[in-house]
Amino acid sequence: MRETAAVALGVFIGCLPVYGFHLLMCWTVGFAFGLNRLKMYLAANISNPLMAPWLLLAEVQAGAWLRRGSFHPLTLERLKTTGAAVFGMDLLIGSVFVGVALASLAAAATYAVVRGSGLDRHFAELVRRAADRYAGASIAAWEFARGKLGSDPIYRAALSSGVLTSGGTLVDVGCGQGLTLALLAEARRVVDEGTWPHGSPPPPRFERMAGIETRRRVASLARAALDGDAEIIEGDARTLAMTRASAVLLFDVLHLMRPEEQEALLTETAARLEPGGVVLVREADASGGWRFTAVRLGNRLKAIVFRTRHQSFHARTAAEWRECFTRSGFRAEAHPMGGATPFANVLFRLTKV
Repeated sequence: MRETAAVALGVFIGCLPVYGFHLLMCWTVGFAFGLNRLKMYLAANISNPLMAPWLLLAEVQAGAWLRRGSFHPLTLERLKTTGAAVFGMDLLIGSVFVGVALASLAAAATYAVVRGSGLDRHFAELVRRAADRYAGASIAAWEFARGKLGSDPIYRAALSSGVLTSGGTLVDVGCGQGLTLALLAEARRVVDEGTWPHGSPPPPRFERMAGIETRRRVASLARAALDGDAEIIEGDARTLAMTRASAVLLFDVLHLMRPEEQEALLTETAARLEPGGVVLVREADASGGWRFTAVRLGNRLKAIVFRTRHQSFHARTAAEWRECFTRSGFRAEAHPMGGATPFANVLFRLTKV
């Protein structure tokens, strides 16, 4: 329901003719009601330059109909003879009417998507608990954690039965702010509290969890959120000596390396993987058409945000990834991992040959 409320309120705010104040309104309302402000502001961008002219026209005409029972004639003469105050009042009243109508449609669509996504109350509670670990760091980190954990299907997959096997050491390479580790830690706590849903397969549980992250600030954020639950190592996995592990995560990491570095890291991972161990790799399929284009645009935007504009990307097709894994000593099982997102992502489950 919170996702639905955030989108609906964002659309309503975006319909209000108070341009320049939408961000402030989303931030204030989201803070007051505990909603995801990022999603609210994205929804408020319904008034983008392409949509705004049509939105304003609809609002003025809706206001005219509500006030006088008739629409404005779309003529130059009428525009000249009608006072600005009339148009302004029509716009104000019409924006509320149109805003409520569009917000209701957005709410219905969002509710249908969220309900159909399988984000049940149990998983939603795990997401909330994991995201709350970042509340003390910054609002942005908390908002990002809530949005990413709830919308990216890779996190739900990490908790699924048969994907990861319990025991030993889990190493998350390129762990970022530690979202997967936080989710696994909270799942373990729920089991220990005795509130894991009866009849559901238990989540994977590890004797030790570690994350590797190159960015100092992000590593510090992960370290603070996972204090006592996972060790965060600041460094580059390409040069670090990897510890023995029963499970290794490589989520959206390999494409940031040159092809020869990808294969070197995979070979080293295979050498350090314990018998019966598993490696999970999430990467984009370069043969995914427009969905792969969406991945490339997302990577470029991320590079701009994190000021790594010169970062190069080296993606492969799903078939090429399989060949790469085989050369490194793995047997690969592939599973689509785009979910409801527009991205051509694939989850590979690797086991040693």
